[in-house]
Amino acid sequence: MSTRPLGPPAVIPDDPGPWSVVSSVFGSIGAPGRRRPQPPMGLMLSPPPTAVAGELAGLERAAGVAGAAPVRVVAAAREPAFALAFDEDGATLRGVSPHVRRSWSLPELLQASEERPGDDPAAGLAAPAAPDALAGAEPVATAPGGAYRAVYTREGRADVVAVVRAADGALVRWIRGARAAAWSADGRRLALGGPWGVILAELAEG
Repeated sequence: MSTRPLGPPAVIPDDPGPWSVVSSVFGSIGAPGRRRPQPPMGLMLSPPPTAVAGELAGLERAAGVAGAAPVRVVAAAREPAFALAFDEDGATLRGVSPHVRRSWSLPELLQASEERPGDDPAAGLAAPAAPDALAGAEPVATAPGGAYRAVYTREGRADVVAVVRAADGALVRWIRGARAAAWSADGRRLALGGPWGVILAELAEG
């Protein structure tokens, strides 16, 4: 049996719109005992949410902020992340998962470091917000300028990252399967993470 690590996954670059699901959450679906090849990582079309309060505003193409406006997925990594943050210089993405700290170099999203500290860096992460109270919830990330916030919530048993317009709490994006998010300092990159790994999206040109 080979012990070589798996290479970076292929990506689905296209943005399906404001209501989506991370493609990798389907990787475990299938007959018991049947191994399936790893699917490309990205976002796939999903129905709009029904249990949220406030307006379903959808994407704002003039926003100039990745995620609030359309994006293009440019890279993916298989290592999990339950929280994410960009370095100020934009060259590194850092994440934590249970008992592990990692970093990835950008824009390729190649793993640069992995540490297993004595204390669990994921132990203090916030619990998910109620989906009908996103406007007042503590965000996991705030876009530069403060106009948009990413909130971790749940829909049934599924993790969700909701991108909310700060001014009125309107929902602009709903990403099923994600639980971590971060914006780069210029707002043009959005990273999303979960037990399945990490994807990096950039503001779509045009």
